[in-house]
Amino acid sequence: MCAPDWPRPGARPGARVILRTADTADLLTAFWACVLAGLVPLPVPPGTPADGLAEAVAAVGEAWLIGEDAPAGLPPLLRPLGPVGALRAARPGTTTPPAAARPDDLAVLTLTSGSGGRPKAVPLTHRHVIGRAHATAVARGLGEHTRSLNWMPLDHISGIVMFHVRDVFLGCHQVHADTAWVRADPLRWLDLADSGRIDTTWAPSPAFAQVVDRLEEGRPRSWDLSRLRYVMNGGAPVKERVARRFLEALAPYGLPPDAVHPGWGMPETASGVVDSVFRPADAPRRFVPVGVPHPGVSVRVVDERGRVLPAGATGRLQVTGVPVVRAYLEGGTPRPAPLSADGWLVTDDLAFVADGELVVTGRADGLVELNGASWYGHEIEDAIEELSCVLPASAVARAFPADGAAASGLAVFFRPRPGIAPAEAEERVRERVRSRFGAGPAHVEALAEHELPRTATGKLRRSVLASRLPGARHGHPERKA
Repeated sequence: MCAPDWPRPGARPGARVILRTADTADLLTAFWACVLAGLVPLPVPPGTPADGLAEAVAAVGEAWLIGEDAPAGLPPLLRPLGPVGALRAARPGTTTPPAAARPDDLAVLTLTSGSGGRPKAVPLTHRHVIGRAHATAVARGLGEHTRSLNWMPLDHISGIVMFHVRDVFLGCHQVHADTAWVRADPLRWLDLADSGRIDTTWAPSPAFAQVVDRLEEGRPRSWDLSRLRYVMNGGAPVKERVARRFLEALAPYGLPPDAVHPGWGMPETASGVVDSVFRPADAPRRFVPVGVPHPGVSVRVVDERGRVLPAGATGRLQVTGVPVVRAYLEGGTPRPAPLSADGWLVTDDLAFVADGELVVTGRADGLVELNGASWYGHEIEDAIEELSCVLPASAVARAFPADGAAASGLAVFFRPRPGIAPAEAEERVRERVRSRFGAGPAHVEALAEHELPRTATGKLRRSVLASRLPGARHGHPERKA
């Protein structure tokens, strides 16, 4: 393969290139042109406004921009190269040999949130990306005959690295579907799996819940899902009830009982590096095991002094291995990632080990105190979403300071089902939290879909709801218990 000649006007090997396009073919063309030319691509969501591009530049430093319809007011360190079509046609027939790359050269960048609100980028090298792809293939028996389906955005680490780059590495058949098209009707995900004879795919728990909900509306299909053997469940807390109902709902369509694979990963590990096979427990479990690390990766759970904890004890999760980064980019300059004294990456997750498997309980900042007990927000959300008046994957439960004191109250936001009066749904939510967790929430609010912003993968953006918390300034009345 050869790279097009368009980088020569100014973008040299090692330069950062922001990819902003809604066209999948254009994004992948630009991505591989950058890789082959020795440039470092950073895919961002299509339609990213000027302030979003400014945040990206604040993380990676001076950069080029590829994509259509560049917004006005670009930051001074960002120079547009133009849309992919124009670049492809600029010097037809002209090629240059691919740039030589070493294992520890940068291959791709992805953005993540920074401390104090400062943006930062995760710099993934060729070693990180290929090491993770190879390890996953070994762990799950993937190869050239794999047929994969991804419908998550290609500007997301899991879309571009966990699936696309991995499948190029494998040389296998891969299908990428438009995220918005599938989210408009989650059953399209499995329509594609059936028609494409797919055996490998993935989604976060909200998508599993929405599939079951649509099927319960009486929308049966004539699927044959017997080929699906690796349905990774990651990108959000894995929920026992949701995974169990997904398997039960799809069993009549031939989905194997061991097809769902809970997993864990993060941008700093080049996406998923731990997974397992979901097997429903005889008794309800508070947390679902996410499995064992892939080859070349190690995890451990430590206390506040960095000492490794025994099995069953909850502490901070740390990870090390081939795909694990040791630095971020801030302002284009490498900054050390949070590392232990012996070089393990310190994550924001709490976890424990049980029966040789990792169990991730939740984020350290996600705990809520209710009636003297500690619960994770995702546990409260799951209990709320069991209610028939609440739409699946629509609840947010988060703590907020109570009366300016250090103690916290609980705020709950959710979307009621059509035809349910908001006040009635709110009262049922209050009662569910009170009966299940021993204390009622201090604030409950039913919202419309447009008031529940989501990430690119469909997760609810909890931080955006901060303006609706009690005590915050906003232009609507509060409704409290």
